[in-house]
Amino acid sequence: RLRPMGSSGPVYLGKSATIRYYEAYSEPWEIQALIRARVCAGNAEVGAALLRDLDRIVYKGPRSDLFLDDIMTAKRRYEAEIRARSEAAANIKLGPGGIRDIEFIVQMLQLTLGDANPSLKGASVATAIDVLSDLGFLTPKATELLGSTYRFLRQIEHRIQLRQDRQLHVLPDGIAERQVLASLTGFSSWAGLYAELRRRRFLVRELVEQYVPALERVTSESASLTGALALEPESPAAIAADRLLASSDSPHALLSEIREDPKTAERVRMIAECAPRVVSNLAFHRGLWDVVFGEEIEFVAADDTDPGQDMRDQLAGTKDWEGALQTILRREDVVANLKHAHHGDIERTFRYQTSVAEAALLESLDRVGGEEIDVVGLGRLGSSELLLGSDWDVMLLCMDADSHERSQRIGQEWLRAARRIAVASGNFPLDVRLRPEGGSGLVVRTIPGFEAYSEASMETWERLAYTRGRSLRGITATDDVLYAAIAGREWTWEDEQEALRVRRRVQTERMRSWEATRDLKLGPGHMLDIEWIAAILRLRHPTALSEVSSTHETIMKFGQVGALSLKDAALLREAVLHFARIRNVLHLLDFDSTSVLPENPEKLMRIAEWMGLDSGNDLLATVAVHRESVSRIFSEVIQEA
Repeated sequence: RLRPMGSSGPVYLGKSATIRYYEAYSEPWEIQALIRARVCAGNAEVGAALLRDLDRIVYKGPRSDLFLDDIMTAKRRYEAEIRARSEAAANIKLGPGGIRDIEFIVQMLQLTLGDANPSLKGASVATAIDVLSDLGFLTPKATELLGSTYRFLRQIEHRIQLRQDRQLHVLPDGIAERQVLASLTGFSSWAGLYAELRRRRFLVRELVEQYVPALERVTSESASLTGALALEPESPAAIAADRLLASSDSPHALLSEIREDPKTAERVRMIAECAPRVVSNLAFHRGLWDVVFGEEIEFVAADDTDPGQDMRDQLAGTKDWEGALQTILRREDVVANLKHAHHGDIERTFRYQTSVAEAALLESLDRVGGEEIDVVGLGRLGSSELLLGSDWDVMLLCMDADSHERSQRIGQEWLRAARRIAVASGNFPLDVRLRPEGGSGLVVRTIPGFEAYSEASMETWERLAYTRGRSLRGITATDDVLYAAIAGREWTWEDEQEALRVRRRVQTERMRSWEATRDLKLGPGHMLDIEWIAAILRLRHPTALSEVSSTHETIMKFGQVGALSLKDAALLREAVLHFARIRNVLHLLDFDSTSVLPENPEKLMRIAEWMGLDSGNDLLATVAVHRESVSRIFSEVIQEA
């Protein structure tokens, strides 16, 4: 019954049709079920090929709120069913704190983390708990609770089924059977077994609700809400507004306020139409509700204050710094999303996001004893142009060999802490894969060690990446060695041709060919090409620009020194900012991709309306105009052999 289309589906389905079903038609719970898929009989090669293709569907990294809400809906449905049968306390599989709760939280982590951590793919629940612990995503306390309780509940389940000779998950109600079950599980009395069972289930449920607090759907007020906000019934905005209302502590009071206060109605409508992505955050974390109607998201002078300094002030003197930082980052994610939904100023959002990231990285490193270790910002963090949802690409450097061994230990401890913070807050997207030698390289390099690496082993693509490298602590020695990495040897024609080969490989391996005109990140004529124009010009003219700045500022500076015409520089600047604005909209609207324009006309229309355009065709036309300009300039500036 778990096959595509369930009992009504064909018993046999071809591989391509199976993939198509899971891509286009499957429910989120069906994707969740695929975590346990494995080849167990028949043609192993066919099965292995299918599982490889399913991997990219199952393990996509962070999932959309709609995806998670659908899984939550299925979970609420079966919990409601056992409550209706008065089995909540007796059902050790489906009841609160039972087997399904443990499977739920572990599988949610597998879905969101499996892409970056292959050891989680296809792992059993027990194995996945151990892997999540080793990777730092579960604390030792949570690991012990989930692992031991899972084995304990499975043991009880098996004893029940052996006694009854059928598939049951409900505790017996007869005195004699209860005593037998207690004896079979090593307890002298039923009271002792039941007390331990209740204790463990309470702790498991408490842990699950730390990740996903229970939601109650309020449907009776939906029509009234839609009317009060003048939203189209059953539209995406109406659905988002309904979810927001349902997750509030007092839906009826909120609805009354929406009716009576135009400012409240305006704020709810803005969230529903422009930032539905934040609704689940608000639903899962009630402590964030003050952000929704607070003034901090408005475009006021106070917005120019440094959020990073606010973070440092809040963390000062805090003993449980991890817990405090998790709470702050969760809040900052909602604030940044709502700020951008409110004012739509991409450069202001760049500054805000960068300040938050820098403070979080440095504060967390300092808290584990890494005050002497420098953090090098790379990618969009290095160029201070973080999008909503951007990764924080970094590399760690220490000053000398004397402190290297200690720095390595601190670096490893920091990575473990970062993983825990990322899971709990959903907003610590650390990525250290751009460090020398990638995932197999040292977590912390000495400055002399990095200098030697850059002189002897650094590849062309790395030189391109380090054009956006900068010290987050503002340490001159770090910035000097980064500058030497890009300027230490001449940038040659051969280097440039190798860079073009890397570009082709990226676009072949990481982009679907049919998405070339819609992939705003990797497609020809889009952001990657503009970023590479800026990087290659910096490698060609290292003395013309000594400091790292944003891509659009770098482009304009090269226009001013004559490396580009001022007209072309202005075209590139407007293009990269336009693409960035659209990508932030894709993020806020919670679409499947934050870089690829959807084909669906209704979704295109929602993006167009957000951008102040009349239609989806107008949106595509603006993208096409910018793409053509960028492609022309790229071919003129960087000529392929």
